[in-house]
Amino acid sequence: MNQQREQTPGSALGVIVIMKGIEAVELRTYARIIWRYIWLVVLIVGVVAAYSGYQYYKLRKTVGALSGYSSSISLQIGLVASTRGDPNPADNVTVSEALADTLVSGPILSSREFCTDISHQIGQDMGEILQHYPDADPASLRNLDPAAIGSSLSAVRVHSLVTISVNWSTAAGAWAIANAIGEIGTSRIGQYLDYVVATDYTHSSTSGTYVQPEVSARVVSAASAAISVPGTSASKLTLLVLLVVIALVVAIALAFLLDYLDDRIRSKEDIRDLFQLPIYGEVPHAPVPGHSSREEKSAV
Repeated sequence: MNQQREQTPGSALGVIVIMKGIEAVELRTYARIIWRYIWLVVLIVGVVAAYSGYQYYKLRKTVGALSGYSSSISLQIGLVASTRGDPNPADNVTVSEALADTLVSGPILSSREFCTDISHQIGQDMGEILQHYPDADPASLRNLDPAAIGSSLSAVRVHSLVTISVNWSTAAGAWAIANAIGEIGTSRIGQYLDYVVATDYTHSSTSGTYVQPEVSARVVSAASAAISVPGTSASKLTLLVLLVVIALVVAIALAFLLDYLDDRIRSKEDIRDLFQLPIYGEVPHAPVPGHSSREEKSAV
């Protein structure tokens, strides 16, 4: 029994060596198949890599595609306080939240009128912009496209507090747009918000009638310094890399498929695997007239 126990580890080691040898043979077989159809792998991967490289080149040339900058500003939307006092403060709270929701969810931030005012305001704030960003290009900030400004804006609200974020291709541009939104909001927000006050309680001393209070906005948090963020097309870079990897997998799979469909005998290994018989000899190729064999060259 002790002798059997002593032989058991050796037997297990022998099995492991045999399995490793089989795995090595299979890996060499797979490598031969891939090398046989290496032209197909190179062709497919090369075409996909060329396409991905071209798309990456276009992304690099597109400003703000791979990287950009973000700045944000917070405004509180409300109504102008009445000098006669407010008999129902809950109305003001309700209306203020409704106005903030209109600004966030409505078409105001993307409207051409609002974005055109932002573009004009940036032109007037050029001196202030250069103080914050001395390396900014004034020519690129003048007459910004209103459509581009509108597509760069996003907003969220908490009660009557609205936070507007700007994603732009340059740090100076992001900060300039956010700062202009604060200036326009505090001066002309009533021009963009249509509202109805439930109770007309503000009294006009001249006409003796009740009039609605005006909409107001104040800056709670000024435009923040622009920070670097991923560009609008940053995810496409990952997709391009994934596309090349998928092309490599598909090319290798096609190589194995073609080898499976090909029933021709190409080497002595194919004969040995087909008939499961050892090979004891091999007839060399006949020498080509006028060319010496490899052995003769090495002897010389």
